[in-house]
Amino acid sequence: MSQQVELRARISEAMADPLDAYFCETETPYWGIMQKEITDPYELFGIFPDAVAAQVELNVLREEFKDLPEDFELSEIVDADWQNAYKAFVKRWSDRQLHWIPVWERENMHAPSGSAVVYLDAGMAFGTGAHETTRLCARRLLDYLEANPNSLKTHQVIDAGCGSGVLAFSAAALGYELVYGFDFDPEAITVCQSNAEENPHLKKPEFVAADLDAGFAGGRQGDLVLANIQTDVLIPHCTPLIQGVKTSGALALSGILTKELSQVREHFLAEFARCRPEVTLEVDSREDGEWGDLLFQLRAS
Repeated sequence: MSQQVELRARISEAMADPLDAYFCETETPYWGIMQKEITDPYELFGIFPDAVAAQVELNVLREEFKDLPEDFELSEIVDADWQNAYKAFVKRWSDRQLHWIPVWERENMHAPSGSAVVYLDAGMAFGTGAHETTRLCARRLLDYLEANPNSLKTHQVIDAGCGSGVLAFSAAALGYELVYGFDFDPEAITVCQSNAEENPHLKKPEFVAADLDAGFAGGRQGDLVLANIQTDVLIPHCTPLIQGVKTSGALALSGILTKELSQVREHFLAEFARCRPEVTLEVDSREDGEWGDLLFQLRAS
């Protein structure tokens, strides 16, 4: 069984959000931040193929964050051990009737009768819904259902950049029958298929490996489009998202740092005016930690 090395150090609460934002933007395959319970300290960790790679990546990170701890604990880990280690840091999450439960807690955790339950296990690759950006989108999904209680059979929900499919499965759990998710990474779609097997009680969403252009190809449009995608992708690839929402539909954007909200908002408003002059917009925004979202509600002019 092969071995890797881990670097680990405690960090201050003040460093946690900037580091998390940096890791999300750079899509690093190495680094992450964990906190077992809300009262526990934050830990910065990295998993590397060997000690040389670990030192190289730590040096790169120190260039961006000068106040990193001087001392990191270096240890060898077995692949199989690492595959299960993250489970201690994944907790259930719920909002209103929606409940996300790790698959390994299926027998131990029980949601109230009538709940919309999703069982998830994405490993460390694509997250299990714990990130603020995913929660922001999930709340928009719940809000949409409350505002459109008769939408379950006829409204199309699109999860653009679906990752592990958390949002798509959430829509299915809430009762939506027309759910479509896509991601440019084929491995993400493999994870979605695995999560579908863990949720036989749900109608399986349609999942496709596609980028934003291909995902909305053929004039596909959603009544609710959820896009938990970072800013450096949202801005240059905004047109498919804008064109992919039905008139009277809604577009929820997440994956946006709070400091970037105004930039993304103004860019999308300008592109809506250019691409969709037939609609008027109502815009709302929320924040969760260092992250924010934008909701564009379309109305026929």
